[in-house]
Amino acid sequence: MNVKQYDMVEFSVEDAPSVAEFWQGEERVRAESFLKAKGDYAVRFMPDALGEWRYRIGEKEGSFGCVPDEGVHGRVQEKGTHFCYEDGTPFYPFGTTCYAWTSQEDALVEETIFTLKTAPFNKIRMCIFPKHMPYNHNEPPYFPFEKDEKGEWDMEKPDFRYWDRLDRCLSALREMNIEADIILFHPYDRWGFSRLGMEKNLQYLRYAVARLSAYRNVWWSLANEYEMVTALSLDDWDTIGRFIAEKDAYHHLIGVHDWVCPFPKKKWLTHASIQSGEVRRVAAWKKEYGIPVIIDEFGYEGDLPFGWGNLSAFEFINRAWSIAAVGGYATHGETFHREDEVLWWAKGGKLYGKAPERFAYLKSVIEEVGALEPVSALPQDPNGNDGNDWVRKLVEGFPVREQWQMELCFAEFYGRNEGHRILYLGRQCARYLELALPEKGEYRVEVIDSWEMTRRTAYEAACGKVRVELPAKEGMALLVTRLSGENL
Repeated sequence: MNVKQYDMVEFSVEDAPSVAEFWQGEERVRAESFLKAKGDYAVRFMPDALGEWRYRIGEKEGSFGCVPDEGVHGRVQEKGTHFCYEDGTPFYPFGTTCYAWTSQEDALVEETIFTLKTAPFNKIRMCIFPKHMPYNHNEPPYFPFEKDEKGEWDMEKPDFRYWDRLDRCLSALREMNIEADIILFHPYDRWGFSRLGMEKNLQYLRYAVARLSAYRNVWWSLANEYEMVTALSLDDWDTIGRFIAEKDAYHHLIGVHDWVCPFPKKKWLTHASIQSGEVRRVAAWKKEYGIPVIIDEFGYEGDLPFGWGNLSAFEFINRAWSIAAVGGYATHGETFHREDEVLWWAKGGKLYGKAPERFAYLKSVIEEVGALEPVSALPQDPNGNDGNDWVRKLVEGFPVREQWQMELCFAEFYGRNEGHRILYLGRQCARYLELALPEKGEYRVEVIDSWEMTRRTAYEAACGKVRVELPAKEGMALLVTRLSGENL
């Protein structure tokens, strides 16, 4: 038997829980079985290395071959303040939000999958438990677990219809190379899933990890708005994070989405998942956390009577560019009122906004330019003619907290790597801008219109100080590309 690299292989187990072991050379992976159907247990495994793998499941031993799968790069991992696949290929998350799409009727689930096939998104935020809030009043067709004779949720009785359909959804996402950012807990609940108690929480998590972790495209989001899940304390979240990190043999990414206060840095936390419209703080968060920063919620394109759900398409794209220009990552969401209450952000279905195509354009620019790091809020002139030097020296004498405040005051949406610089001007309407490029070398300067999705070359091969003419409108960006000479 051959299995493709980073694909999933499943083995049936006798009618009792067990632990399987898979090995190749010095690498050993333990996988717990899970109840897949009444009286039927299974074990899943994802081989990450080519060649022969051996396994032991109870008294049964065997082997299989792992063969290449062209175009598959493996799991996404954190790398510094950015992401890459296991083979080193960069991954730039341009995700979307469909919280409860897997808790809808089959026809709507299939429509969501159809929409995703042509959408620009490569990550999707999605819940296991159903949601109850505005535009989310319907009962789901299935729940993850059944109730016992007392009417309480029984974590030892999974509803196989729910989990089988979730398997189909995750498989469909995997085929589209979309990462599933699975939200394990949330506060928008009328069924009691946010108040299970720690014993049942860990039973549920053990089942979820055993069943889902062999998908290469799974991420774990411990919560949506963790502070609002009032039954759990910070210590409880730490217990849950450590539990997931220990049980997940594949070390998938782990984040925690906040309501107001970004979750504190922990050893098991692989990236910061932040809710905030204060996009000027992204560079500071990157510096504070030292891991990738995703602004998973900064407002949605839509027309709802709620502050979080009525951004114009322009303002959504403005914020997304502001985040991306300093090396952060932005997540999409769409909330247009519909009488049938089928809004993309919650239930999926169709997209109606103007932001997705412009989000795709931003994605294409970042994929071309590569990973960015913020340029100092008080950048130096590479030729030594730095008019801000006196300001920098003044700020360096301030206490640390005041330094941070000054950084925010002076912050620009300005990012760089060795070959590129991006300066996003946001709401500014400048008629022209002066750039200081290295004297030695050649650098192409382009003007980007983020709304019209156009690029115009201002200088094909410039150096030193140059004046760039601009159209005095919002949403403009400058892209500098090194052709030769010093790094940018």
